[in-house]
Amino acid sequence: MKKNILLILTTTAIIITAASCNTKNVDVQETVQIPNTLQSVSYWQDTVGMDPQELLTVFNNWNKAIDEIGYPDAGYKIWLIQEDTSNVKYMIEGHWPDQETYDKIHDHELYQKVSEENQDIFEGFISVEYHRFKEIK
Repeated sequence: MKKNILLILTTTAIIITAASCNTKNVDVQETVQIPNTLQSVSYWQDTVGMDPQELLTVFNNWNKAIDEIGYPDAGYKIWLIQEDTSNVKYMIEGHWPDQETYDKIHDHELYQKVSEENQDIFEGFISVEYHRFKEIK
């Protein structure tokens, strides 16, 4: 008899505990990956001797904004050009799904905010060349 009462109490406790636990239904959103078919490349000369890590931080902030806008595969890569090959210091690559998305990202308030916050930094740079490439399909 004691075993039956103990079994009933234990079972009831388990049921009450399980029922009181709320399980969240998490909506899983599928990320649609849009292939990048537009690439921009620019070469910059540094006239102020900026620390490459400081420049990388700025571009990482832009990449974070681009990700928050909804395009995690778009954004920038920064390359430090070897001194023995050129007087140009940096190559900046941009990767974009298409021209429409490029424009949408660059016009977005999050992207503009990063631009405004870092405007002073770019006064010491000279853009030597800028090119955009579209993938041939």
